[in-house]
Amino acid sequence: MKKSLFYLFLLALLLGSGCNRQKATGTVVSNTKAPEKDVEAPYVEGNKKIIHLENEEMELFIERYGWNMEKTGTGLYIQILDEGRGELIKEGDMVHLDYQTFLLSGEKIYDSKESGEKVFKVAKSEEINALHEAVRMLRPDGRARLVIPSYMAYGVAGDGDKVDGREPVVMIIHVLP
Repeated sequence: MKKSLFYLFLLALLLGSGCNRQKATGTVVSNTKAPEKDVEAPYVEGNKKIIHLENEEMELFIERYGWNMEKTGTGLYIQILDEGRGELIKEGDMVHLDYQTFLLSGEKIYDSKESGEKVFKVAKSEEINALHEAVRMLRPDGRARLVIPSYMAYGVAGDGDKVDGREPVVMIIHVLP
């Protein structure tokens, strides 16, 4: 009998304590303090400084050669040497380009005479962003000089061959008719 009362008491205790539980409200309360500063802020500031220094380097390069270039909203510098003939190239057009690519040191690293023309569909291929933007300012047989910030060229990683990461490049392009 004593055992039965003990088990009955234990069962009542367990059931009683379960009924007094509070229901979840959907709010989580944490005892940890939120960081006072944004953890990513130093990285954002560092990237801004890198882009600023890269931009200064490109502007000095342009000034050294006396090129009359326009800067687009994306940071691409372009000098249209010949607009070409016909209608402006648009998204989805297939483009064939003769080109030369240089580092800001002046070293030529790629040339379509050696590696063949670039062929791509405008805004629908994995070609560097700067080319997609630049060709839309030209017509067939158009020519332009480009000074391309790294983030519009080969980015942080480079091209895995001749362009290091975060390195701007210069291109001279000719849209083949």
